[in-house]
Amino acid sequence: MKALGHTRYGGEEVIEWLDMPVPEVTGHDLRVKIHAVGINPVDVKVRTNWGGFGDLQQSDPVISGWDAAGVVDTVGPNADGRFQPGDEVFFAGSVARQGHHREYSIVDSRVVGRKPASLSFTEAAALPLTSLTVWEGLIDNAGFSLDATGAPKKVLLVGGAGGVGSIAIQIMKKVLGFEVIATASRAVSVQHCRKLGADHIINHHEPLAPQFEQLGISAVDIVFHTSEPEVNIEEIMPLVAPFGKIICILPISGAVDTSSLFARSISLVYELMFTKGLFHTGLSRQGQILDKISALVDAGTIHTTLVDIFPWTVEGLRAAHRRIEDRNGLGKAVLEVV
Repeated sequence: MKALGHTRYGGEEVIEWLDMPVPEVTGHDLRVKIHAVGINPVDVKVRTNWGGFGDLQQSDPVISGWDAAGVVDTVGPNADGRFQPGDEVFFAGSVARQGHHREYSIVDSRVVGRKPASLSFTEAAALPLTSLTVWEGLIDNAGFSLDATGAPKKVLLVGGAGGVGSIAIQIMKKVLGFEVIATASRAVSVQHCRKLGADHIINHHEPLAPQFEQLGISAVDIVFHTSEPEVNIEEIMPLVAPFGKIICILPISGAVDTSSLFARSISLVYELMFTKGLFHTGLSRQGQILDKISALVDAGTIHTTLVDIFPWTVEGLRAAHRRIEDRNGLGKAVLEVV
């Protein structure tokens, strides 16, 4: 079969066509005929071996792509029983295994969801990794409830127009009922956030406290931070209410003084979607979440975050990586298998 990957780390030029054997199916796995693959910052991290992300696969070649939609081809002997050959599915998978830029891919059945019937494969491939990130971060890790009562929680979403931010606005607003303050710095990203349902937009390149004052908001209950938190977390911390939560999807690197959080009993929560796969714990939860996302999509509650489509070619994948590195893209990009 054909695959897109690399045998060395480096710039986009290392991406190439590869000939590989069709993978065997064992254990809990499904083999899936891939129809579309979404692109995320982790793809660039793997290509460059940032933080050792590429070495996690312990394989040669290295294959990226952890957002996919396709059709089940073969079911492993210990698969969880939800799927049969011919079923349409979507999933992210594990960064410790080869990704899905290949004609047939292997994925643990427990982390797979049923593809939304109302979406194409390309539209569906934009959703798994980012949806899991937001759902796990807010509901599983930070403990927010789908059945909350009382006044809406106020949330500051840092980075509202990107891949994670685009689904976060929808889940926060339409599923959890939060009042969403999203950050965006360009006219096009402001418009994007408003279209998705953000209640307020502020500019993360300008001082935040005066913008809060202008909105008449003294503090937020939640911060969901989608970029490097050390850039502005010390500015953000005074804007969090007592017993609030700060959720980060990237690690805090460098010296940051978090002592001011103690008196207000503020929790700092991390979310890495790959934790379950890396440590082989709670895998079935990801399949459950994706089935819930699928149902919400088919009900018209949330929508795909697909913005850009690239061809499943060497140049298409390189261009998609450039989009990630430029950091100006809205929503998600997906490679469509022809």
